[in-house]
Amino acid sequence: MNNNQIKIKFYKDWMFDQVIQLFIDEYNFDAIQYREFFKRFYETPFQRAHGIRIVAVEGETICGFQSYFYWPYNFQGKTLRTFQSGSSIISSRYRGRQIFAQLLNFIDNQDSIDRMKIDFLIGFPVKMSFGSFMRNKWTNPLNLVWYAKPINPFSIVKAYSPEHSDWCFQREPGVIRPFYNSEQFCLSKETEFSSWRRLARDFSPQYLYFNFVDSSNSVVFELKPNRRGRINELVVGDIIRSSPDPKLLRAALNALIDKARKENFLAILTIALNEELEDKTLVQAVRECGFIRLSKKIHFIVKPISGISGCTDAIRWNLLRSDIDTW
Repeated sequence: MNNNQIKIKFYKDWMFDQVIQLFIDEYNFDAIQYREFFKRFYETPFQRAHGIRIVAVEGETICGFQSYFYWPYNFQGKTLRTFQSGSSIISSRYRGRQIFAQLLNFIDNQDSIDRMKIDFLIGFPVKMSFGSFMRNKWTNPLNLVWYAKPINPFSIVKAYSPEHSDWCFQREPGVIRPFYNSEQFCLSKETEFSSWRRLARDFSPQYLYFNFVDSSNSVVFELKPNRRGRINELVVGDIIRSSPDPKLLRAALNALIDKARKENFLAILTIALNEELEDKTLVQAVRECGFIRLSKKIHFIVKPISGISGCTDAIRWNLLRSDIDTW
């Protein structure tokens, strides 16, 4: 095979079936379900207007796919044009030919940058692709670190269903006016983005909320049940606060722990966070509430494009598990 025959191009609609087949062949996905997921994720007007999809083509054959979906962050009072890398795949018949590197290099082309008006790119790569991103001059300013709080240790022998009908938690988030630190990069809560994300993940009953109210302030935790081996886990995905008050956060976190204990089949409560964040309110609250630091981490990577100041500074990133597209 000759690499000169491989062309890197922007995705076109005629490529849909072949791209879908790449993922089905690699991951043994259900064909109907994955087609519907791909359409919800990429083909809705919001992401179709903003997202970036790139393919590797040999003649009429699609041999690789890489996307950067619009994933806006707020910083210093502005909503930035930022994109998360995801859904990377190379056909098994074409591996070992540096095609993934070519897909990553394509976005560096000045015409591509001008066309997309990118501020910066982010990603949460798996171990297998991490090195390729680093060679493409991405940076790894931090890793999200996992913490776990034992809730009901003996519940590991009990099975449960994510659709459990008698959860102590709510199915919808409480209404809250979020507090933002303008000097932190925070995932946007703009309506259009939130609506697309809700649709893209098919907003199933698996997502739960704990709405904590104390006087005139409140905290909303977004949660998701998970089965880790034989352990029933409840994962904190997002935390929205109306105030930066550390006492409010500690009280809310303790109330969440108490509420989780009432679900006697939950063994642990977990959270992934940025320990390097300049504001130590969350990491201190997590430690004070008895969470145990785990060795497991999630790589976070950034590639500056337009020169946004601070995007490679670990201390500025307010990240949680919900910042990742697979949440």
